Amino acid sequence: MTTASLDRASVQELVARFVSIGLAQYDALYVVDTKKFNRLYREMEDVRNELKRRQGDQRRALLPLLNHPNLQVRMKAANSVLAISPSLARKALESVRDSRIFPQAADAGMTLSALEDGTFVPK
Repeated sequence: MTTASLDRASVQELVARFVSIGLAQYDALYVVDTKKFNRLYREMEDVRNELKRRQGDQRRALLPLLNHPNLQVRMKAANSVLAISPSLARKALESVRDSRIFPQAADAGMTLSALEDGTFVPK
């Protein structure tokens, strides 16, 4: 999706795109396709920023993804909603960390540690 098409997308379409990107990131991680993962990371940032930009901060539409069965989608949704729903987001990050499925468990654990020591402040 281009920036222009993100502007025209509905919130539901943006959430579907977020899930699609998260699933593709999951696949890219396991075949060690760093170039693809980095491109997908930027795409997800664009979707997240578009949701945040919308009236009333529409990142809340990602809250149902905190229970998504795919760990990458769940973790990225949790990171995306930390500023608007810290308690629910932390629980989702804890569930990913406690799964012991790597690399997502490590990423979630590092995020939780950074939140606790104040080196990461969600926006």
